[in-house]
Amino acid sequence: MFLHLLSLRPALGAVLLLASALGPAAPAQANGQAGGQAGGQAGGASDEPGALMAQAFDYAYPLVAMGRLRAASLGAGTDASPSPAWQHRRELADPARREVTTPNVDTLYSLLWLDLRQGPVELSLPDMAGRYHSLAFIDMVGNNFAMLGRRLNGTRSSRHVLVGPDWPGPMPKAARVIRAPSNDVLVLARILVDGPQDLPAVHALQDQLVAQPLAAAPRPPVWDAAPPLGPTPQAFVDLANRMLERNPPPAYEQALLGRLAAVGLCGAACAWDRLSPALQAQWTQSLPTLLAGLKTAAFSAGRTVNGWRYGQANLGQFGTDYRYRASTALSGLLALEPVESVYPSTGVDAQGLALSGAHRYRLRLPAGGLPVNAFWSLSMYEVEPDGRLFFSANALRRYAIGDRTPGLQVAADGAVDLTIQHEAPATPEQARNWLPAPQGAFRLVLRAYEPRAALLDGQITLPAVERLD
Repeated sequence: MFLHLLSLRPALGAVLLLASALGPAAPAQANGQAGGQAGGQAGGASDEPGALMAQAFDYAYPLVAMGRLRAASLGAGTDASPSPAWQHRRELADPARREVTTPNVDTLYSLLWLDLRQGPVELSLPDMAGRYHSLAFIDMVGNNFAMLGRRLNGTRSSRHVLVGPDWPGPMPKAARVIRAPSNDVLVLARILVDGPQDLPAVHALQDQLVAQPLAAAPRPPVWDAAPPLGPTPQAFVDLANRMLERNPPPAYEQALLGRLAAVGLCGAACAWDRLSPALQAQWTQSLPTLLAGLKTAAFSAGRTVNGWRYGQANLGQFGTDYRYRASTALSGLLALEPVESVYPSTGVDAQGLALSGAHRYRLRLPAGGLPVNAFWSLSMYEVEPDGRLFFSANALRRYAIGDRTPGLQVAADGAVDLTIQHEAPATPEQARNWLPAPQGAFRLVLRAYEPRAALLDGQITLPAVERLD
């Protein structure tokens, strides 16, 4: 599930999307071509104002994305530091829901926003009885700094204590302690749901997620009025600085922030009103171009195999790859790291032509099945003019197909032939494996949870989508 930053709405549905990382020690190095590019963008030594502004934009964009997401979830008119409370998504997405691009029908989401300046928080998880689940602990630049769930911890009930980066108090002995690198933290829980009939069971599990403060450490809020959330350059600069004030950067980034202060990014000491008229004008002129470039980067990062786009290996734990971190904040904020889930997607067939409901297609998944320890699903999305992706209405009310689809026809060797087209297939056998397509342009997204090594390292890749007419 993806979130479009510029279309946030103050509702839980508008803060859910598509998915450990950096601790307070030295960062992981950037990987791949995009990483090298990022080193020049956000970590380079050029002090020319235009170059510094591009570096500041890449560095700040995830802070702004998370700040807007936090305000949309908790309310923009308050400091939003109440007693911790989970917010639960209770319904499966369908074509009528258009708040969030690229929804899924595999998991229900629960969100927990924490302000760890207020003190440690104990989290209690219920017994999931073997069910897939994960809890991603996300800092304010989008890193998954810790993870809980079936893959790492099994499914029995457990207790965990989350503390802030500067908490000086004693550590509890009866629970695992997780130290966050930022004061503001988002905990995003995903719980597998097997269709509408399974919703009551998942709701019961959501209700057993408990967050309880352990010790009070009240501190004055950094902002006591609505944060700047508009699309203007002033709002961008001021919100980034307020997020930095709440969440000071790690020591290894101090030199970078010292340079970026020249264009207005440094935290408490920086603000739009303190910039010269010339720098304000340069931000105003540059921001649309920087946003357009980031959108291009978002759809070119990673590798493409057989028309399928795969994320980079450092997705979700970005290190100093500030360019990839920023592009992910635009196109896939809150994405999980690949070891938990991979999300290859495609909008073209084997000849590189755009997928369209005007044609019939087949996708032959490999013999032996997809190598996952949890589950896989293939979702169908119609493409809106602005690029957003939503489910399309169809007679089956089937918006995804996967290894949990009732009646899925699997060959003796584990291969699966999926029929992808707008019109119903000619035979009942083909209809078992039919993923209905909209009449116009569409895009496919495959989700593979707990992928095995062969899928992670590229030994097994998805075949191209084959056009049949």
